[in-house]
Amino acid sequence: MALNGIRPDLDAIIQLIPPKARVLDLGCGDGELLAQLIRQKQVVARGVELSEVNVRACIARGLSVRQGNIEEGLADYPDGAFDYVILSQTLAYLDHPIPVVSEMLRVGKRAVISFENAGYWRTRWRMFFGQGVGGDLCSGEVRARAITLPQFEAFAACVDARIESVRLFANDRPVRLLPNWQTKVAVYVLSRAQ
Repeated sequence: MALNGIRPDLDAIIQLIPPKARVLDLGCGDGELLAQLIRQKQVVARGVELSEVNVRACIARGLSVRQGNIEEGLADYPDGAFDYVILSQTLAYLDHPIPVVSEMLRVGKRAVISFENAGYWRTRWRMFFGQGVGGDLCSGEVRARAITLPQFEAFAACVDARIESVRLFANDRPVRLLPNWQTKVAVYVLSRAQ
């Protein structure tokens, strides 16, 4: 069962992180993932979040989170300060993803990135019927970049990263066949290419 019944990528991330790891969550939202990692894996956790409301929610949970724009860099953190740096469902909203992921790989031994796959058959179906990707223009949702699995894999090569593992999901079920067609949410673990 997915965390809160809706995010299989968060469950996969929790499974990927070993106990007592040093973790930085970028765009950590209200801190649900960090709180679960601390509770289940006893990690040393930090977060960075842009929204002041979400930062307050994190602090109310007792989490160590600072308000900041991850696109302005992670200069506050030295090289290799973390075992894992997480970017969950945030990549699509970045204006400049290359420097962000490069910084993730500088300050962390591994980068864990999850995103919704724009190649998912239901997304393609919506686009075929003119419904686009994401919410409509009246929804007030922040625009998001559509990312497919092959696009992300090319992006990983572009930032000189090695793909260590991939977990693919259609809702809360693992995907094994026709990944770009069947995958709704992907979780990639990257490290620096040697």
